[in-house]
Amino acid sequence: MILASVSWSGSDWLRAVVYFIATLIVAWIVDWTLASRGGGVTRRLSKNLPPASKTRLRLARRLIVATIIFLGTMIALFQLPQVGGLARAMLASAAFTAVVVGIAARSALANPLAGIAIAITQPVRLGDHVTLGDVSGTIEEVGLTYTYIRTSDNRRVVIPNEQLASTIVHNYTIVDEVSAAAVDFVVPPAAALADVSSLALKEAARSNDDAIGREPSLTVTGLDLEGAHLRVTVWAADKPAADRAASDLRAALADRLRDAGVFDALPS
Repeated sequence: MILASVSWSGSDWLRAVVYFIATLIVAWIVDWTLASRGGGVTRRLSKNLPPASKTRLRLARRLIVATIIFLGTMIALFQLPQVGGLARAMLASAAFTAVVVGIAARSALANPLAGIAIAITQPVRLGDHVTLGDVSGTIEEVGLTYTYIRTSDNRRVVIPNEQLASTIVHNYTIVDEVSAAAVDFVVPPAAALADVSSLALKEAARSNDDAIGREPSLTVTGLDLEGAHLRVTVWAADKPAADRAASDLRAALADRLRDAGVFDALPS
């Protein structure tokens, strides 16, 4: 009897292991079939899709794989009489299940639930240029639990989806990719403000993308003992182009203001 019990127990464990390994194999096959690499279904479907649909498709693939692994693991555990009986008893208690789900939703399921919310509401999409706090870059991947941002220096910033869903996101792409860039500088009191403004607007016109249909502008943002604080705004097709235009404009303004003697009028 003891040997039979041990043999039966060993058979249960073997069956559970086989189910678990089979689950991993099925999950790998499904992921490979749906993956964007290797000419998978995701790649074929997403060629002509907008960024929002691509994001949802990518997350759906991860949800399918995660569901397969979860269900397969549960089936494998149910092959063990002790574990299976205990699991069935727990699931039979609605109150216990509610407590478990409540705890898990705040900890283990917080990021996946936030990932689903992001895929539905679309505050960010693949390829969007965003800023979160002091992090700025392009959305490269929206996973089930984490979102990856590629910065201008090719770093990958990994942000938990729960944090992404609960923080302020500056998205420069989601409605209109056209973006503005502002360059601030100070005109000393002894300098001719009208001449400096005219010079700055001429330089801004060279950096501005005329195809956008928006003209560069100049505003006075402040006035104090240091002089007049000016802001020149230029427009570009997208945020990275606007950043490059602002950098070029700063360099050009520095040269032109120096040649015009504006820096000589700075108070000592």
